[in-house]
Amino acid sequence: MMPINYEWVLAEWDRFLKISERVKTDETRGERSKQPIYRFAATEEDVRRQASVVRQAILAAFPSEQFNFSMDRSFAVQVKELRELLNELIPLVQRSEEIAANIGDDNRGPTISAESLHPWVWDAARPHWESGNYRAAIHAAATNVNSRLRKKLGRHDVSEGKAVQQAFSIEDPEVNRPRLRLASKEDPDHFKSVQVGAIQFGCGLFSAVRNPVAHLADDDHDVEEQEALESIAAFSLLSRWIDRATLEVADTASSATN
Repeated sequence: MMPINYEWVLAEWDRFLKISERVKTDETRGERSKQPIYRFAATEEDVRRQASVVRQAILAAFPSEQFNFSMDRSFAVQVKELRELLNELIPLVQRSEEIAANIGDDNRGPTISAESLHPWVWDAARPHWESGNYRAAIHAAATNVNSRLRKKLGRHDVSEGKAVQQAFSIEDPEVNRPRLRLASKEDPDHFKSVQVGAIQFGCGLFSAVRNPVAHLADDDHDVEEQEALESIAAFSLLSRWIDRATLEVADTASSATN
């Protein structure tokens, strides 16, 4: 699902308020009373169309709220109530950051922005994510991480789980088998813990997350948006480890001597 463009939402709400404003006409009601007749600033058809857009934007901007749009009432009443509702909601959107900063819920916790994920992951996943194909987004992200890992290692003979195992192995590098180091060997226990943890984490992602979306049918492995986001975030963490890890290669002179 694409993030909400609140600037666009506010512009659409403002347009509705302008075209649905009641404007006095030159016409009068009754011969004696001469009571003026008021109409919308735009045609009723334009107001109806804009009202539909406004309702959808309200539901998207406030998904946890319940709104009664009184669709069974006359259109004039619907417009009146919709205008009143917008006058309440517009300040909440315009000042949302200020409101959250001063009276936000301390129990909500931090949120993850898709754009803040590692580019190896989000750049690959984004086209599929924006079309609502979460399985394809996960698969694209995992495939790109695998490609980046192999590129950093300079290896094309292994991939995914095996590439992770050999990359983060605690064994010394061999000819054509470089290693990725996340920690210093000066503390052997810490070094082993981090390297083995990276192996288990990476292999787990490819086996339990990537493989099901690649090989199982949709009916057998449906992925909801929240799980998909968490899966991509996990691959983002693996990407950061791979990206920042030090590449350790074998000493070719020593290898040749041996």
